Amino acid sequence: MTMYIIMALMAFLGGLVQGITGFGSGIIMMMAFPFFFALPQAAGISGICSLFMTLTLAIKYRKLVQWRILFLPALLFIAVSSAGIFISTSLDQALMKKAFGVFLCVLCIYYLFINKQSDRKLNLAVSVVFIVISGLCDAFFGIGGPLMVIYFLSQIKNQAEYRATIQTFFFCCGFYNATFRVINGIVGTTHLPVIMAGGVAIVIGSLLGAKIADRLNAEILKKATYIMIGVAGIINII
Repeated sequence: MTMYIIMALMAFLGGLVQGITGFGSGIIMMMAFPFFFALPQAAGISGICSLFMTLTLAIKYRKLVQWRILFLPALLFIAVSSAGIFISTSLDQALMKKAFGVFLCVLCIYYLFINKQSDRKLNLAVSVVFIVISGLCDAFFGIGGPLMVIYFLSQIKNQAEYRATIQTFFFCCGFYNATFRVINGIVGTTHLPVIMAGGVAIVIGSLLGAKIADRLNAEILKKATYIMIGVAGIINII
């Protein structure tokens, strides 16, 4: 019972943060989920929980989706993440958790000190590298969003079209990856109770976050989230 409460709470917080800041649900959930499941299962459960939220947003903004910009990155992301998911279960899980801790620490440093969210358009080579890294990070750690945010921001200047396109991208890729994990037995029916609890919690959190977004200082919340990510990374490394 404790596991369900903690995982539902983290899903709620992930939805809350994403509703306020526009990103971060996967990062928040993956701070806790690997303590209850091996990384491949934790990433799969987190990804499926996120589908409840991204589907809602994709439907809401469906008329603004820039399919021409979305299509090729989605194909490359899916191809790379499929390969990563396939090999993830054969890797040393203790080593992978330490690698995940390092990854969280890198995310913390990146968001606190490096990321400036430049609107300069990325060239083809950099775009491919960003998509490949994102696909691998999603496959191994369930966190494929950070570099894709930068990629789509550089490609789409209209904020409404950007939100519509990236949420649809996350849903399409997430749905494929979830299906791939289920087919390969990484996530199964035994995980349904925690998935349903997390899915309901993340939708409630995102709706609440959207309602209170204008009343909170989003920048302070973001920095607090980044620091928590770093702490979680250090705990995983230790």
